[in-house]
Amino acid sequence: MSKEITVKVMLGNYKYIEIPLEDSEEFLRMLSKRFPSKNKDIKEVLRIIRNFDVFYDIARKKFKNYILIPHDSSDMLKGTILFDKVKLLIGENGRKKVGLIFDRSISLENVMKVLEELGYSVNIVKSEL
Repeated sequence: MSKEITVKVMLGNYKYIEIPLEDSEEFLRMLSKRFPSKNKDIKEVLRIIRNFDVFYDIARKKFKNYILIPHDSSDMLKGTILFDKVKLLIGENGRKKVGLIFDRSISLENVMKVLEELGYSVNIVKSEL
């Protein structure tokens, strides 16, 4: 039985996924191979997920749902942006997940390909939010 994941394509062509914390590091490793020029974003998200509890507490204390990934103007011009925001989630069952909003320049096909390589069956949902 394969794992299932939903990719939401949001307004502005941003893509959003919620991936279990235990798969998130491997997912980032695979993205790093596919997008070597975007390692700055990958390292920042990796730092956040490796310190999940600390960042989760900080975000909740500041009443923030998302953690913004810092970008320089030059990163945008160079096209080295992979992620826009990260969301840390803890489900009712205590299971930790990482919500990732990809930059709109990242194609749906690239996101799907990496998820499928990780063993996920991908559902696509077009969302207005």
